[in-house]
Amino acid sequence: MVGVGFVGYGYWGPNLVRNFSEVDGCDVVAVSDFRRERLSLVSKRYPKVKITTEFQSLLRDDAIDAVVISTPVSTHYDLAMQALRAGKHVFVEKPIAHSSKAAQKMIDEAKRQGLTLQVDHTFIYTGAVEKMHQLVAGNELGDIYYYDSVRVNLGIFQNDVSVV
Repeated sequence: MVGVGFVGYGYWGPNLVRNFSEVDGCDVVAVSDFRRERLSLVSKRYPKVKITTEFQSLLRDDAIDAVVISTPVSTHYDLAMQALRAGKHVFVEKPIAHSSKAAQKMIDEAKRQGLTLQVDHTFIYTGAVEKMHQLVAGNELGDIYYYDSVRVNLGIFQNDVSVV
């Protein structure tokens, strides 16, 4: 059983907690957020899950093997590095960091610690995306020169980071 702690229960955090709680072999141990009103939602939906306003408590908790980060991009690097240095695996929302240099430092730290660092991406594990990957990897479509896709529900636009 993998114990998981979450930091950030805003826009995307509830989806992550719900999804991880439904995975066999995963134990949602704790959720951290600065906003007590968000934590009260966690308590209502998941009464056995610990709640805290202090991220550091996730790092000190021996029941937590991995930390899931769904906070503003500007905090990803610092939170992920703290978690990695505390010996926790890290799953971080996209984009992984505010710069490629910061992302590389995170990757290097995960390797140094022998830990998993994974960046989430919307739809990466959905059936349609997995099928497209299977078709391309199996060369069933031949040489692909162009691909176009449209996502009609774009969600929240983040003003603090560029998509590039």
